[in-house]
Amino acid sequence: MRRARAFPSEGSQAGFFHCISRIVDRRFILGQQEKETFRRILRQCEIFYGLKILTYCVMSNHFHLLVEVPEPQELPEDEVVRRVAALYPPKFVSSLRHDLEAFREAGLEDHAQARLATFTRRMWSLSNFMKSLKQRFSGFYNRNNQRAGTLWEERFRSLIVEGEESALLTVGLYIDLNPIRAGLVEDPAEYRFCGYAEAVGGGEAARCGLSAVVTSRSRAWKSVHAEYRRLLYSTGEESSVRKGFTREQTAGVESQGGRLPASATLRHRIRYLSEGVILGSRAFVDGWLERNRWRFGARSVSQNANRRLLDLASLGPIRAAPA
Repeated sequence: MRRARAFPSEGSQAGFFHCISRIVDRRFILGQQEKETFRRILRQCEIFYGLKILTYCVMSNHFHLLVEVPEPQELPEDEVVRRVAALYPPKFVSSLRHDLEAFREAGLEDHAQARLATFTRRMWSLSNFMKSLKQRFSGFYNRNNQRAGTLWEERFRSLIVEGEESALLTVGLYIDLNPIRAGLVEDPAEYRFCGYAEAVGGGEAARCGLSAVVTSRSRAWKSVHAEYRRLLYSTGEESSVRKGFTREQTAGVESQGGRLPASATLRHRIRYLSEGVILGSRAFVDGWLERNRWRFGARSVSQNANRRLLDLASLGPIRAAPA
């Protein structure tokens, strides 16, 4: 029996999430055309559902998203139709406008509102967003490859992320460094199918998303980009695999008394981002656990939950080295 998906608070899906989904059997089947199409559908779903993609990465057999889900809000009719037009073909949108006009001419305003509600009640939902994204891409892939059946391995995984800069940066950097760790490119700006590269290429939605990751303060993209790029390189260098230790590394460990610095602690903790439940400060994690003990059972809270609730309190704010 499936357990209900975890959200930051009861009765609301609003919050920040790291979402992951993999191709069935983890096959490497997503080429450039597939990745480009996935990104197009991703942006279409983002508009319709009213979510915000802070950053993303589409790999050959899986994808990562850092998503902000806002609280639902009242929308004027023109905005609802605009969102519908992002996800549905022009003929469908024209038919919707015709239906709304016909209802009003007949004095059936309640029918017009009910027709609009068939769309708005699906918005601001992480589950609906992911379902639509995966189903629409599956339809495209199956049609183009003469196949049928399930394309995705399982239900998508999601990690609740505290809406603070340290937590968002931790996940954002982890996502945009995926092509570096896989050895696909030497510079993440060269990998077209991630949020960072889209932002460098001038994508306004991607730039807006990364600006929210780096800081809550209003800043020009040039400043945001400089800080995020330094963070990408410093974090990427620290997480690279080495065959052995240099004398300098050994001396560094000795000088630190064998303790891991905050940057190295971060590197090890991001290994668990695909398996965890929640990432944030001690207070954020403890508060969520207190409200959600039923998810783990009385005996397993200490045994299982602590492995999956990732606390960033000891890391402090993440900052790049001076330029």
